[in-house]
Amino acid sequence: MKSIKLFLLLGLITFCSFAQENDNSTSNDSAKIRQHEIRVDVLEGLLVPALDINYEYIFSKRSGAGLAVYIALDDLGGDYQQWAIAPYYRQYFFSKEEYGGKGFFVEGLLQVGGGSYEDIYLESSDTFSYQESNWTQFGIGFSFGQKWVSSNGFVAELSLGGGRYFGADNGPEAFFRGGALVGWRF
Repeated sequence: MKSIKLFLLLGLITFCSFAQENDNSTSNDSAKIRQHEIRVDVLEGLLVPALDINYEYIFSKRSGAGLAVYIALDDLGGDYQQWAIAPYYRQYFFSKEEYGGKGFFVEGLLQVGGGSYEDIYLESSDTFSYQESNWTQFGIGFSFGQKWVSSNGFVAELSLGGGRYFGADNGPEAFFRGGALVGWRF
């Protein structure tokens, strides 16, 4: 678990330093291109309830990379995911405008997620015992969707996708990625 946290921390530091370096090198005196974006999944917040926050750095009108963080706000029981961190890369298609990073996209992602599950043991013919254990899994997935960006920076997105966890001994074998997100580009 410590090695996973260290790997994620180093990845996040590298990603942020690359984004900062790229942001400083692409400054233009005539027009500032908005390259940073924060989005929140409103469906996760209303239906699950959970907090799903996404950050994306727009490299060009055709690509971007980001990080999604998911935290369940209620204990759902079973082997439901309680937290996840997913770095992703997106490729945008059919965007002919300079103010890019919008339109139809396909996304590839890696995900580390975790939660807890209950094992039920039969002690005698009418007695059961329960033992709660934690799980942490690593997986890979993809999604596709559509993103709209207004001229003042408001963002709306619909996406759908999922992936598979590797070595899913205790937790779920698959995960869902997608939703209805709103946010701001700056």
